[in-house]
Amino acid sequence: MLIQTTFQPEQLYAAVHELVRMAYPKHELTRDESELAGIKMHMEMQVNGEQVCLFGWMTQRDKRTVREEKHDIKWTGDTRRREINRMVRRFAYDLLVEHTGQSINSYGILTGMRPVKLVHRMLDQGMDTEHIREQLTDSFRMSPEKAELIMEVAANNYPYLVRKQQANNIIGLYIGIPFCPTRCYYCSFPGAVYKPGDSLQSFLTALYQEMEAIAKCLKEMDTSVQSIYIGGGTPTVLSEIELEQLFNHLQRLFISSATAEITVEAGRPDTLSPRKLKLLKDGGTNRICINPQTMNDETLVKIGRAHNRKEVVRSVIWAREAGFKQLNMDLIVGLPDEGSQDYQRTAEDILALAPENITVHTLAVKRGSRMAEREGRESVGDRIKNVQEGLTLMDRLFRDNYYKPYYLYRQKYMQASMENIGYSKPGHFCLYNMNMIEECQTIVGLGGGAASKFINASDGGLRSFYNPKNPVAYAETVDKLIATKVDNLKAVH
Repeated sequence: MLIQTTFQPEQLYAAVHELVRMAYPKHELTRDESELAGIKMHMEMQVNGEQVCLFGWMTQRDKRTVREEKHDIKWTGDTRRREINRMVRRFAYDLLVEHTGQSINSYGILTGMRPVKLVHRMLDQGMDTEHIREQLTDSFRMSPEKAELIMEVAANNYPYLVRKQQANNIIGLYIGIPFCPTRCYYCSFPGAVYKPGDSLQSFLTALYQEMEAIAKCLKEMDTSVQSIYIGGGTPTVLSEIELEQLFNHLQRLFISSATAEITVEAGRPDTLSPRKLKLLKDGGTNRICINPQTMNDETLVKIGRAHNRKEVVRSVIWAREAGFKQLNMDLIVGLPDEGSQDYQRTAEDILALAPENITVHTLAVKRGSRMAEREGRESVGDRIKNVQEGLTLMDRLFRDNYYKPYYLYRQKYMQASMENIGYSKPGHFCLYNMNMIEECQTIVGLGGGAASKFINASDGGLRSFYNPKNPVAYAETVDKLIATKVDNLKAVH
């Protein structure tokens, strides 16, 4: 179904279209006149000196909703623009709620990926808990439950975040290994499917070239690496010899007394062995991820994972025997045909393995995935209630077992106001995850598909840069990638 929108001025569209999509996730938006539009929405704004006048209406069949507001404004400069934008979003949100007769988003007017950052800014300004709660529920229209959740996450991770005065001296490093043994049903990442015997040499040569150049730049700037995260893809598709070479480079180029954390995504149990895990531990890894996604063998077959429940348990035993004291396990709620009983069984199985970290992802159907090709919007919408029940169930079980939510992020247009949450036992929070999600320090991404975020500590500005996901394209452009990253590092540090 179409929603026809008209905005005066047209810039209002950029401020409110995400809220409209939240209210009507199965609809398409058009700014053109259309007889096919079942819903029409109009908004206009006039700024007269120190007053903002907002007017809007919505029609759907015989129903018409009209709203009008006037606000005095006292701000100037960037603050004025920001506050007017929030007024517009609040007005659109209230119009949508009034017309639909229900809450459209328990995150209120917040539609971005990182809602916890808002609380951090308020804490930096010295706001107390009550004032923050009032701001979230009133100014940002958040539900009391979501306000409490992001305040809790912020309180848990705030002491661990890199401060502005440190941001020029320590960074996070991400190494992307864009290969997997199979492609999962829900995955849109176009990395290479690795088969035993395939040569990765051209990719690794480019990666080591990039590592050498960035290490030289960091040394010149007297900047250390606080955390290293080796992800992908599935890094443990690398052979033992290749992993050993990778860690030799890391030890020589980046790891120092300032390096507090090294994580490896050993996500696929079918790529692990006791020897490979010991090699990772001996190389300096102190945090490892073994990601079952679910403990239901039937579901694992459906989503293209080449492991089963027993192999997950076996891999965790191997990891503990190798000496790992910080283990993360990823779960996904919303996998095909799973329900409350599956979520309960998976959560209980994971708790029995006692990982220090558990990350719960809400399944997002991504363009380019086999799941998106086969399942339409209707089936995704029908799954929302089931997924919400699963998230609530897991949240209760993990909290009952003394896990705390310590980082949180959302995905663009994530339906039903859901989020991805990292839970942790006290004292085991992941430094990389917290500082990366909250964008508190520069993250330099090396390798295939790696994202870099360059943080300017003086003004909080952020520049993002992405390496090609395709290993061949990455290797062919590595010289340009290096030059761009060095320029960005020097610009912000």
